[in-house]
Amino acid sequence: MSLAKAMVRYRWASFIGTFVALLLGVAVISGSLALWASAQPRVPAALSAAEVLVASPRYDPPEGGIPSYRPWSPDELDQLVERLGRIPGVDSAVPDRSFYVQRLVDGKPVGDAGDAVHSGRGWASAGLGPHQLKSGRPPERSDGVVVDAALGLPVGATLPVVTAAGPATWMVTGTIDGPGFYVDDATARSLAGGVRVIGLRLAPGTSPTEVADRLDLGALGTPLTGAARSAVEPERDSRTRWIGAQLIIATVLVGGFVAVFVVASTCAFSASQRRREIGLLRTIGATPGQVRRLLLAEVVLVALGAGVLGSVFGALLAPLLEGPLVAVGLEPTGFQVGFSWWAVVVSLLTGLVVAALGVWLSARRASQVPALDALREAAVEKRPMTLSRWVFGLLAVVVGGGLAVLVPGSTAEQKPTVVLGSAMVLLVAAALLAPVVVVPLVRLVTWPARRGATGMLVREGTLVAARRVASTAAPVLAAVGFAVLLVGTSQTALEAVGIEDTAKIPETAVVVPASAPGLSEAAVVAQQGRSELVSTVFLTSGKPIRAAGSPTADGLFAAPSLGWNAGQAVPLRFEDGTVQTMTVSAVRDDALIDTVVLPRALLRAHDPTALTEVVYLAGSFTATPGAEQVTAREYVEREAGEEGDLINLFLAVLLGISVGYTGLAVASTLLMATYGRRQEFVTLHRTGATAGQAVRVVVVEALLAVLTGTLLGLAVAVPALFEARAGLQDEIGAEVTLVMPWTTLFAVVGMCAVLAVLAGTLPFLRRGGLSVGTRTMAG
Repeated sequence: MSLAKAMVRYRWASFIGTFVALLLGVAVISGSLALWASAQPRVPAALSAAEVLVASPRYDPPEGGIPSYRPWSPDELDQLVERLGRIPGVDSAVPDRSFYVQRLVDGKPVGDAGDAVHSGRGWASAGLGPHQLKSGRPPERSDGVVVDAALGLPVGATLPVVTAAGPATWMVTGTIDGPGFYVDDATARSLAGGVRVIGLRLAPGTSPTEVADRLDLGALGTPLTGAARSAVEPERDSRTRWIGAQLIIATVLVGGFVAVFVVASTCAFSASQRRREIGLLRTIGATPGQVRRLLLAEVVLVALGAGVLGSVFGALLAPLLEGPLVAVGLEPTGFQVGFSWWAVVVSLLTGLVVAALGVWLSARRASQVPALDALREAAVEKRPMTLSRWVFGLLAVVVGGGLAVLVPGSTAEQKPTVVLGSAMVLLVAAALLAPVVVVPLVRLVTWPARRGATGMLVREGTLVAARRVASTAAPVLAAVGFAVLLVGTSQTALEAVGIEDTAKIPETAVVVPASAPGLSEAAVVAQQGRSELVSTVFLTSGKPIRAAGSPTADGLFAAPSLGWNAGQAVPLRFEDGTVQTMTVSAVRDDALIDTVVLPRALLRAHDPTALTEVVYLAGSFTATPGAEQVTAREYVEREAGEEGDLINLFLAVLLGISVGYTGLAVASTLLMATYGRRQEFVTLHRTGATAGQAVRVVVVEALLAVLTGTLLGLAVAVPALFEARAGLQDEIGAEVTLVMPWTTLFAVVGMCAVLAVLAGTLPFLRRGGLSVGTRTMAG
């Protein structure tokens, strides 16, 4: 260990890349784990004062995903409330009824549209939360409401609102010290859908666990206490958290994987530069095992320092992402990040494991080098390609080429996936075989400058050091290829979706929600056009399926995926909990997967909270609160934009991590290479070269390596983009414009070029290293 400490101090430049890679990787993992720990489901604030919550029957999708709760029927609910209220220790059993409501200011909805879906409640539900009445009195009439005191509305003020039924004007009867709109229970019953949660308030000193144990609900529901009450979090919030969790998991995986790649790359390059040093150790009696342990101990020491700093750094920075995550819809309102010690410890240990994995292969290869071979190693590389690179590189070519051959025979739906898979594998192949491709490519690129002094030095120097150039070009190749391929494919696909969806809308104008989660019934009735009311119905298994209410439907129409036949009797449970057996009128091939189409009036009668997504205008637009008119193309672009924003966010995070590490790998490789070429630059100086000329050689070599990687990446990615566009055109039967992500390309290449130049010239700016002064260089 003492020798390892001495080597780290002496060869610190060789460990800069490893240190920074591990620090950033551990910081990403630490921050992501802190976010994940804080993003777990929580007890809804409006129900947090209820010591016991009884949840309705739960359905867990067999393929995994977010569970759902089907509502109790009115009879089940009444019997259950009465029965729970008689349990010893229970003061009250209150069904929680929530509904959509938004305040109107100047005729426009205000506030968070997502939170508004369940912001309205009956006054009885106020006792299930921690908030208290601050002024006024509870609502007693259908036009009364208790509001959040933070709104600044005095008792007696009028409050314009919009609900699923339409606009209304309520009078403020009181204020409460918390968010929400509380109306009398009769009004809540008419505005809300089915009940899925019953809150129990207990007598003082009563144990919630003991009360829950006394409840024998069977299949009617599940009692929840303590932290388990978070299971009744609104499904919208759970879905939002689930999406956020996918991004966090992807960030951890990509961060960890790329960190291993960068550490392995820098360690391998460092080991190749230390062949003489390792050979000397072998000559004086060091065994292969001792060499491996030395290299491993060096990286572990670096990992400890980087891990401690990175784990604390990531945990402290995580709270800064609270606002952005809520703003982009990856976390619900009120999301807060706390400091998690376990996240710090786990990320630190992960950093040590990543360091060990990254160094193991290079340490094993370096320890097997014969002593005399290492001591006789010349400066010119004799074998830039190892056997493993040949094997895996050629295997990747075969697999990627095989997938490319399958493209013409694939279906329109399969082509984009096959093209993407082929391109990914070929990018890996290009990175592995880069030392082979570098030589002819460098000859071609440097041909015009072969007669100048700098051009000749760069040309000949790179030709005899193909592995060094490939080590710099390979990460650039991967970054450029992945960035162009992923961003270009996703943007071209969104363009195709917009063209396809616009063609499906014969109308030139549509009415859509404005700052609201959907259109109210009054907004729909005011327009002349076709629309669907979207709701949910439940099968006897408890599985929820999509229900569309159409004014032209005169029965039950089902999607083929449900496996029903015309004339079959099917019991359905609606949003209000009512169960009704209906006969399938027909099976429609044009229905969405797992969807039923019902008469609009029937669906509305059973779901007073349902909102309409869009109205396709057949006449003129009538202005109503929460509605606006847009063109069909604008509507499609808005819908695609919401999905595209989420996709772009995922791509930005993944590319940000991978491209950041790419720049780090490039900088680390060139920094180590420049330090390792000290004697070469001293020789140049003694033959008459100035320090400025040596710097120009390094700069041009760095830019040449970046250019080489860029050209190789584009050589794989651009043809794949054209193939992907062709597949999309076949799928939708229309011309699709290829979107080339120039901004992304220039940003990636520019960052790699700047970092490469800085890393290559940094040693020349340090006294005691490669000084700008020629005397220091020569000395």
